[in-house]
Order: sequence, then structure tokens, then C-alpha cells
Amino acid sequence: MPLSPADEQRIEAELAGMIEELRINPNQEKEDRIGVQISTMPEEERAFVSTALLRFVVAERRGEPLPDPAPFSGPVPQRRRRFAWTLRPPKG
Repeated sequence: MPLSPADEQRIEAELAGMIEELRINPNQEKEDRIGVQISTMPEEERAFVSTALLRFVVAERRGEPLPDPAPFSGPVPQRRRRFAWTLRPPKG
């Protein structure tokens, strides 16, 4: 089922938000989070991501701004639980 123009704009805005967040302070954790967000999108939206990214590349080469960013509206991926650890042996 093809996406509507409103869906395409929404996806482009979400991707612009992801790119903007990554540009602030790029690191591997942010890149991984973006990959997880894209992988949790529905099939039709995920197929449109490459088209939207190519549009962004073309817009940047022309000197045009990216679409206004929007927060990710898909399912929230589960956060990994972190545990505290130390190199010191346990007391007692």
C-alpha cells in the first residue's frame, strides 16, 4: 500500500529530527538508536526511508534546508538496562 503525501512528510520530518539529533554530538549509541527506530517502523515506512534520505542529500547539495524536525512517533524501543560495576573486590 503506497504512503500518502502526509505520511511521507511525517516520515521526512521524523528522519530530519533523527539527523539533527545525531549532528549535535555524533556517537555510536545515537547511530544505533536511529537504526532501531527505523527497524521498528512499519514495512511501507521503512521502504520509504532510503528515498527520504536521498531527497535530503539532494537538498543539501542544492543548499536547501532539511524539513522541520519532528519527534519519532513509532513504537519506543526497549532501553537496555545498565548495571553498575567496579574493579574493586566486594567488601566483607
